[in-house]
Amino acid sequence: MTSAAMHLQRKRSVLGADERAEQESNAAAGQGVSRIRRNESATDPVERGSAPTERVRRRGAASRGHGDRLATQERSGSEIVRRADDEPSGSGRAAPPDFTQPVTAEQVTAFPLRAAQQMKNNDAVCRNIHTSAFASSWVRAKHALIGNPETEKVMEQLLVFRQRSHDRVFAKTMLKIESKQAEEGGLTSASAAGSQSLSSDIDANLKGTSTEDAVAVFNEIFSKDEEWGMESGVVFDINVYALDFMHGTTDAGGQGLQAVGEGARVGAAAGGVASRTDADADVVGADLMEQRSWALAKVRHYTTLTGWQAHLEASATPLVLYNMAQDRHLAYYREVTRKMVGLSKVPVESLHPEARALVDVPSEDVTPQESLEHVAAALVAGKKDADVGKEQLMLSSANRIYEEKLTEVAQIRKELEGALEHHELASKGLVGTAVADAERNVEIHLTLLRDKISEGNLFANEAYLTDGAVNHAVQGLQIGKQIRQTAAQGGDAITENMADALKEIHRHGKTLGEAAFKSGKYLFRLADAAKNAGVRDGLVIKTYALGDMISNRIKKTDYSKPGVKRPEGKGDPHELASAAAVRAKFGSDVTSPEQLAEMVQKVGGLAMSQISALEPDELGRPVLKPVKRD
Repeated sequence: MTSAAMHLQRKRSVLGADERAEQESNAAAGQGVSRIRRNESATDPVERGSAPTERVRRRGAASRGHGDRLATQERSGSEIVRRADDEPSGSGRAAPPDFTQPVTAEQVTAFPLRAAQQMKNNDAVCRNIHTSAFASSWVRAKHALIGNPETEKVMEQLLVFRQRSHDRVFAKTMLKIESKQAEEGGLTSASAAGSQSLSSDIDANLKGTSTEDAVAVFNEIFSKDEEWGMESGVVFDINVYALDFMHGTTDAGGQGLQAVGEGARVGAAAGGVASRTDADADVVGADLMEQRSWALAKVRHYTTLTGWQAHLEASATPLVLYNMAQDRHLAYYREVTRKMVGLSKVPVESLHPEARALVDVPSEDVTPQESLEHVAAALVAGKKDADVGKEQLMLSSANRIYEEKLTEVAQIRKELEGALEHHELASKGLVGTAVADAERNVEIHLTLLRDKISEGNLFANEAYLTDGAVNHAVQGLQIGKQIRQTAAQGGDAITENMADALKEIHRHGKTLGEAAFKSGKYLFRLADAAKNAGVRDGLVIKTYALGDMISNRIKKTDYSKPGVKRPEGKGDPHELASAAAVRAKFGSDVTSPEQLAEMVQKVGGLAMSQISALEPDELGRPVLKPVKRD
């Protein structure tokens, strides 16, 4: 048997073991430990601050503790169910349903302990409850179950079910990719970032040499083989990403720790667009401009036209960047709306005039994201579970485009490999090409690749678009390395985190507490990037302290534990505590989600105005040194 065949046989054994594991006890399932190889480096930055290996050990211990607590809760739940069943029929209490049969959300929330008990280690029951009670929508499940200690037991079982599903689909994806390649390698691992909280998502960052193909394979297996017929982002809030800008760190050159870029070569051991020759200044400058324009395109998507223009003025954004970002965002917007129309099979002419107009351009009165939601809602109007249908249409449209962009990324990566091979030969004097010419060719291919990765990531759900934002969040905050970034990279991190904070405030803007809690980690990252850039304004310092309090303290507090003081008021204790933290820092200046959004834009504009004031050659220098965390 060949080594490749033996490797595939081992993978099939792993897959078989994964399926058998679904029949194990709830304590084992509750650990949620992936039975496939993981890259330990990509856990959520604000939710874990320890070293990667230590985080994995702690997570395993926490999961075992979670499994033990759940087992205890289930025993207690069984007693409650038995007592309810013993009640005389004349008591007026409805009989508990059979959760192996279709049920409603009301039935699940009326008998959560019985539901959780039947879900334990039973994928069929978990699937039945998720599909019949919540229309296979993770959003619906969270809204119905989180906030009540008893119904949260059902959510805990759904989390275990989700983890088993994720592991199984990824194992199948590895097999399919490696079978296609007929050699060892291909897809090597997936680092799944996300906390253990009930409201967390799973962000699976694929690693290996075929991640561009693997995203489409994963999505197809989930939808067809697993028979969901929907996107994993809708069903389980699982987002899958191909290899982008994160390749580790290095101290090559002795200039301090920095993120590794693609294209390591003679004279640029850390890779990336790193030429120091004047002849290549145009290529380096083009790369900086393209990265900045993609970060700004994200800002445009989550601001109204008035807010967008206000940010450009406050940040002193050059006109050429404004035009690049505006054009790129409009192209993105139209590509998504046209894909939604195509997948829905609804003629544009049949839409209401207002919705029909939004297919071409977003409204000036709301954000482009809201405009996309209006178009999607119009395309599924009148259908059953229209709210779920809207989310499915938006995600499936974006995912199909993302998969298309990834084929272009893969092609450019292949061309880059050829350029790097030629560069190596030139550096050894084995070809007639001058080293400077070979270097310029590599720089051009790297710029094209980075530009296409950013464009593709705009269609990926909840992804960073730029090198600067990715490595600031993952290497600098998540893993905790003191990396050096250029001024331009720092500016991209500021801009993207401002946009993401605005996105969360818009999405979760019912109350100040909800908006602050959901945007907390982006407030922290925004202010951290601004501090790294040397901005020491009092507003930035207060925002940093607020973000740190929400994302690193409040979010990690378990208010159900004995002795932990719960904030006063009705509602989610994390949101109540977050609202109190905002009031403590900003008083009457920030009392609503709208004022919180204004504050976020003010911080972003202030920080970027200092970046914009730098000379072009200063933007590419590694001038940023992360400060010691307060």
